Amino acid sequence: MLKLVLWDYTGNSANWTKKFLRPNVAEIVRTLKPDDPDQAEVILRGDWDYVLIFADDNSQEIFDEMLSTMRAMNFSTDNVIFAMSIASWIENPVALYSLLEPSTTEIIYRRLNFENHRQWHHYVACSAEDLHYVGTSKDEFVIKSTYIKRENHTLDEMKTFHALAKKYYGTDDNARGGWFLDLGANIGTTGIYFLKKIAPNLKLFAVEPDAENFKLLRVNLILNDLESRATLINCGLGDKFEMLAIQRNLENPGGNGFIPSEYNTPAEKVQIAPLDYLLAENKIAPEEVKYIWIDTEGFEPKVLFGAKNLLTKNNVPVFMECTTWTWRKIGLLEKMVDMLSEIGYKNFISVQEFLLTGKEKIYPIENLLAELNPAKPLIYQMGDIFLIKNL
Repeated sequence: MLKLVLWDYTGNSANWTKKFLRPNVAEIVRTLKPDDPDQAEVILRGDWDYVLIFADDNSQEIFDEMLSTMRAMNFSTDNVIFAMSIASWIENPVALYSLLEPSTTEIIYRRLNFENHRQWHHYVACSAEDLHYVGTSKDEFVIKSTYIKRENHTLDEMKTFHALAKKYYGTDDNARGGWFLDLGANIGTTGIYFLKKIAPNLKLFAVEPDAENFKLLRVNLILNDLESRATLINCGLGDKFEMLAIQRNLENPGGNGFIPSEYNTPAEKVQIAPLDYLLAENKIAPEEVKYIWIDTEGFEPKVLFGAKNLLTKNNVPVFMECTTWTWRKIGLLEKMVDMLSEIGYKNFISVQEFLLTGKEKIYPIENLLAELNPAKPLIYQMGDIFLIKNL
């Protein structure tokens, strides 16, 4: 058996080895902790096959200094691996195949393939559950995650949305002719999955303002045989007609939007239009809309204001990204909460809290007005929310 020393400054080594280490291939001869006085002695003694380092930001300097000392003493560091660094494992393929579970090895090489691909190509293709997507190779989020994990982006959130909609709205997916509204559709991973895997009788109404995202949205619908069941609109959504400069995030094209941030760069101006107008132009009655999914990078209040006719006339389930600090920053949080309450959306469920705890805790819509609490995990105070009407 291979002899391992775990050099652990994070407290994660026990869980990590249980999850990723192949059984019966190695013996852990020592786990070094930050307060162990003989750390250098154990490492320099060299009676081990591999040292797996578990470092955090505070301890990285310590390990870098130790490795430099070892090299200065002509002591090989080839078998010293930063356990949570994919690059470190790739530099030692013998250890990779000897120590790690095959499923983990596969994920590491998918990531390596993705990184190699993006050096030479503008686009990358990937598949998950027999669905096929093309995205930009610079995309660090949707495409990269789907490529590496072979799992559709926001899979758990979509399944949660569907289950909650059925429970609180009695949605009937067997009725033909209904519409799934994908607002801020990006390259289509949400709408495509929903129609192909969750509610196959629906049609898709997708709105995406960014020109390249929209191009890829069309491509992905064709790849998944959905172009005949989709209506696509290349514009932004708001409460009035205007032209606004879209802010682009090259590493996260799904983060493109109309509210500037330090990560965005301005691009061309695009047309903004109210959702109520676009639905009427395409002869879609409010009553035909079965689901609304909104991910518009902080512009959600404007989208809702431009959909007041739809939201008033139809008891339709709404899933949307929640960034209350952005809504407050642009001065629309209170106005949005007032409007939602006025037309019957008086409650919501935190989707991230539900996914973490399994509990459907219903909050009054006014809770969105509360200031963020530094003592409470941020994931409970933001993320995505499911709006409940006329509870």
